[in-house]
Amino acid sequence: MATPKTWKSPLTGYENAEPLPDTRHEDGKSFNPPAPLSKAYESVTEPTLPMSKNGFAFHIYFMQSKPSEVKYAHELHERIRREFPELRIYQVWEKPVGT
Repeated sequence: MATPKTWKSPLTGYENAEPLPDTRHEDGKSFNPPAPLSKAYESVTEPTLPMSKNGFAFHIYFMQSKPSEVKYAHELHERIRREFPELRIYQVWEKPVGT
């Protein structure tokens, strides 16, 4: 059996950072960004095609049954919120959601 890969925490360098705000968007599912939104939220440049209100999205997938993956997913989520505070980012869901 192969040795599992260990990954450095995505929060390395943020150990003493201020806590992120928990203010929610009116939909109740996403965090309300603290900064003005990018113009890309209103209009999408070619060749990106708007699928919804935003022209693109990304997801963090992880195995909920593996504590190390849950921890890493939460740390990655926090790192993304810190690096891109202007993005409208949904919470981490503990179980799969959607269709």
